[in-house]
Amino acid sequence: MLVVRIATAVFAALLASACASHVTRVSAPQGAFDLDAFLAAHQLPAEGGIRADRIGRAEGASYHVVQVLGSEHPHHHLTHDLTVFVLRGRGVLTRGGGSRTRLEAGDTAIVPRGEPHWFASEGAFPAVSMVVFTPPLDAPDAVPLEER
Repeated sequence: MLVVRIATAVFAALLASACASHVTRVSAPQGAFDLDAFLAAHQLPAEGGIRADRIGRAEGASYHVVQVLGSEHPHHHLTHDLTVFVLRGRGVLTRGGGSRTRLEAGDTAIVPRGEPHWFASEGAFPAVSMVVFTPPLDAPDAVPLEER
């Protein structure tokens, strides 16, 4: 009977730890931070849109937390390649040639400079990504496209 109680207690503890919410931490040049706390301090406007916050810079790249609720406007970047790591949420990346790729937390996309693209989130919450600009983004270089 004692073995059954111990096994039950161990199983309950394992189940509780498996159901506990995961804290996403980002280790940036200025130090590590909790993504939830960062997002609470850097909120999108209630109507949605896009928000990009630089969290680090190195000689060859800059690092940004980007939130999208709704859709970006179609655009391309003149001098930057992008690597996008989706941290939260989901949506669709559309490329200028018309290809559409569904992305969700854990997915990565590479967008070469000059390639038309835009991202549209799905659901009621923003999609959150870590975006690496190569070379470092010092000034906006997004060029709007005429139409989707």
